[in-house]
Amino acid sequence: MSTSSASKGETAISPEQYREMLEGLRLENINLAECHAEIDHNILRGEASQMTPIRLGMEQGVVRWEQKDDTLTFWQSYQLRGRVKRKQVLRIEAVYLVRYTTKQPVSADFAHIFQQSTLILTTYPYFRELVDSTMRRMGVPPVTLPMVLVQ
Repeated sequence: MSTSSASKGETAISPEQYREMLEGLRLENINLAECHAEIDHNILRGEASQMTPIRLGMEQGVVRWEQKDDTLTFWQSYQLRGRVKRKQVLRIEAVYLVRYTTKQPVSADFAHIFQQSTLILTTYPYFRELVDSTMRRMGVPPVTLPMVLVQ
């Protein structure tokens, strides 16, 4: 079994090698593994009368990944935070468990590139929908997040 945390650095894999490993993957499932949301309605109510905008900040990353036999698993996290002036008023966090079957073992270089591109393209639409529906349930006008977050 190979396990790694997300790391930054140079990769030593050619586009042809990446494509070959990518063609050997099959998405099995995407599950919401963790979710947390909170809002401070008191601050929002006070600021609403002044029409102060909520500034949104977003982060994403791979918590970890592992390969065992013919299964490749990633834990992808997203965090959305909303601030009014310097006060945090909104937070939505989620971790998705994404499982693939593989025809061959993948390298750490492949996983590094994959988690910065293909994995985000696969999971980000789920987070966008979660943010939209969660904000509606919180009684806050929903926001439209950007279509893609690939770095």
